[in-house]
Amino acid sequence: MRELIIGGPTITVSHIETEATEYGDIQRYRIDVTGSDAVTHLSSLRSSPNVDARVMASVIDTELLLGYEGSRESGLLRDPGIRAWRDQHRPLIEQALDRLRDEMKDLPPEPVSNVERLLLRAFDMNGDDEVRDA
Repeated sequence: MRELIIGGPTITVSHIETEATEYGDIQRYRIDVTGSDAVTHLSSLRSSPNVDARVMASVIDTELLLGYEGSRESGLLRDPGIRAWRDQHRPLIEQALDRLRDEMKDLPPEPVSNVERLLLRAFDMNGDDEVRDA
């Protein structure tokens, strides 16, 4: 579990399960924000269940900042209080995201699956250059 306080509310991310698949382990996380009943989940294809800076950055980026279509019907942003907090504290949220990205630079590279490596090569990116097998 990891918590991050931004402008008052605490964002809590907890690992809830690991699902082994033919493509690798899928880690599932639960995201809560204090003062809200809205809960959302994040799934990530990664070997480690740790709630590290990568997971936290993904949570903030996808669940709070993107505001993708449909986010008002599901996830954290269905709560109008969280949307108002996000809009009021966007600079603080972006600063927290920048700090997490800086922290990510010190983390060891994530191993990639064969499927991810094929996708990287399909888009002219060499998966072996940026990420090494475990």
